[in-house]
Amino acid sequence: MQGLIPLDFGEQSDRLDGISSISNNSSVMAPHGNEFSFQGNIQASMPQINRTIKNCIAFNMNEQYTTLGIQEVKENKLNLKESYVKITVIKNMVGLESNQKKEYYINNKGLVDTKKNTNQQDIMIGRQEKFELQGQSIYPNDIVLTEQERLISRIHCKLICKNFFRKESYINPFYKKILGFLKNRLPHFVLIKIEKFLEDPNECYVQDVGSVFGTYIRVDKEYQKLRKSHQYSIGTDTTFQIQDYHILDKNLKFPDENFDYMIDQIRNNSFKCNIHGFAFEQKQYESQPTQQQIEKSPMEIACILQNLKQYNVPFIQLIFSGSGLQGLQGCYLHYLFAKEYNGEFSIGRCSENSIRINSNTISRKQTRIRFNERENKWQIADGSQDRESANGTWLQLSTIDERDQKVESQPHPLKHLSEIKINDYILKVELFESRYVFKISLQENKRKVITSNVNKTSNDVHFIF
Repeated sequence: MQGLIPLDFGEQSDRLDGISSISNNSSVMAPHGNEFSFQGNIQASMPQINRTIKNCIAFNMNEQYTTLGIQEVKENKLNLKESYVKITVIKNMVGLESNQKKEYYINNKGLVDTKKNTNQQDIMIGRQEKFELQGQSIYPNDIVLTEQERLISRIHCKLICKNFFRKESYINPFYKKILGFLKNRLPHFVLIKIEKFLEDPNECYVQDVGSVFGTYIRVDKEYQKLRKSHQYSIGTDTTFQIQDYHILDKNLKFPDENFDYMIDQIRNNSFKCNIHGFAFEQKQYESQPTQQQIEKSPMEIACILQNLKQYNVPFIQLIFSGSGLQGLQGCYLHYLFAKEYNGEFSIGRCSENSIRINSNTISRKQTRIRFNERENKWQIADGSQDRESANGTWLQLSTIDERDQKVESQPHPLKHLSEIKINDYILKVELFESRYVFKISLQENKRKVITSNVNKTSNDVHFIF
């Protein structure tokens, strides 16, 4: 069968992996997230469409949607002795005692028993099951999430699994070339360790493809790196954005009177905001008469924050939105300053939290945020150290800019028991490694060690542990 003909889509072509479009002087394709509409003279471009659609292009003018090339669906059976990925889809239904569940299996050939008949190799997920095109049924998705209210996009996100099923190691050709130059300059066991470090991991990834309402990944109760310009979801309808943050730098200044003055300017701004991390200063200000509030524009506040980055005090700026604003008493802007390094801030329903949200959908301790001095980065974790929160802390894959432009997010690595959230659906990911592949890997590493331990030009014998 003839492959998909590459057609130009201008600057968007890098973002639209496998999605075809018609580029013509008389017809312009306008992007709307991962959905598209034709503008201009459609009739003038129909001859060109008819010539190419037979082999590779499917498009539905009524739905304003362009999908991938059509191909024959091949039989695919699951072999439990080989590597595979299990996806359990759970639909949270309000008022039902048990949730609806459905299981899917992915192997090196794709999704088992898929109906998708496009030439996209990744596992596509969305709400559109099929549409008819000139007597042919087009199935664009592997996993269909039924949604009547269209809170899920036609093609919402995708799972990239090809690296997980890779049986041989892969190193970037550039790195491999450098290792070739170092072959006679470093001991072989050192080269093996460098090669293992540079090897691309055998991982699965999830990637949002420009959906309207976003794709979320659940945050663990173990600390992980907090992502700037990303949005986190807590409870049922409360979110906070990481608007800005600052980390340590030994070349920066220590706090002085000017630093205290700028903190005072933020604190006494006319709009509501809370500053956390200065317990001593807060008590001092409480004992003083209330200072006159001064109205400052967002541009002035941004300038103050930029000046605060000249000091060696880490801070982070959070902006809250959603139903939690009522529990926050209208204070949507919070600043966390790590004046005492490795200090922990918490978000939750109880009064002992740094940021208290009085909402029934928020756990007693919902989310923890800290600055890790050793690793010099801000980190986030769900729940408390002992237990996860009830509704979870969820990271939206798309940054603020990617979401506004409705373009693909960066691929996010998945691990065993990762959870993906798409509207009311939870996708639980389980990764099963082939014992055969693991055995071959051990034998290969053992062979490398044996052949490299004995130095033929010396009486020394080197052992690798």
